[in-house]
Amino acid sequence: MPKDIEKTLRECFHPKEGKPNLQKITPNIERAKQHIDKARKNLRAMKLMFDNDLFDWTVICGYYAMYHAILASLFKIGIRATAHYCAIAAFKKFYIEQRKVEPEYINYIQKAKQLEQKYAETLEKAQEERVVEQYGVEILTNDDAEWIIEDAKDFVLKIEEVLAE
Repeated sequence: MPKDIEKTLRECFHPKEGKPNLQKITPNIERAKQHIDKARKNLRAMKLMFDNDLFDWTVICGYYAMYHAILASLFKIGIRATAHYCAIAAFKKFYIEQRKVEPEYINYIQKAKQLEQKYAETLEKAQEERVVEQYGVEILTNDDAEWIIEDAKDFVLKIEEVLAE
């Protein structure tokens, strides 16, 4: 496990200031199920967005489907996450490293996160500068979004399998 993940986990569980972004809790299967339900809803929204040529929202919905699946997996083992990067680091540590989930699954969410982050940064920059033209700078195509349809479904299904164990 790379040192940066270990460092991230330490900082997430024990920040120097403020509340921790990762907390050990009693495993909560009900909460895990609620997050899987939300992941499924995001998969449906992803498909609707794709079918309506809203490719940026396709990626965002796909990312959130995978993110909620990660939250479900963490609730199953007794971890509550309140920050995306902490949840992903905990998922890597407790699922990927322990071979409960194949490493390829982390690539799915990382790719979606990168595209989602690009849009968030574009929006923040546009808001700061109040330049209307910047809202539409990044245009996604069918090809940019198509990959996430299967990846997000596969990811959520894999986490459902893990939760059923």
